[in-house]
Amino acid sequence: MPYPRRCSAHSRCHNLPPLPYAVHAKAVTIRSKASSKSTALGVLYKSHKFTVSKKSGNWLYITDKTTGVKGWVSGTYVYRDVRMCLD
Repeated sequence: MPYPRRCSAHSRCHNLPPLPYAVHAKAVTIRSKASSKSTALGVLYKSHKFTVSKKSGNWLYITDKTTGVKGWVSGTYVYRDVRMCLD
């Protein structure tokens, strides 16, 4: 994992957009509903990045930028990169 980017107070680090989410398990299934029993729509593999538009409990509604598939993934298997702002 890369080292945190150092941001000066002049760079307005805190005003930058949030970093993307990524898969940290071997794979995670994209589902039609926020339930492990719902229909599988696709799969995201480790380190794949995607956008999140809403949350429901521990579930995230995502759009796979590569395929355009939209659906729910369990938050247990993904994480969001964080930016560390050092003043």
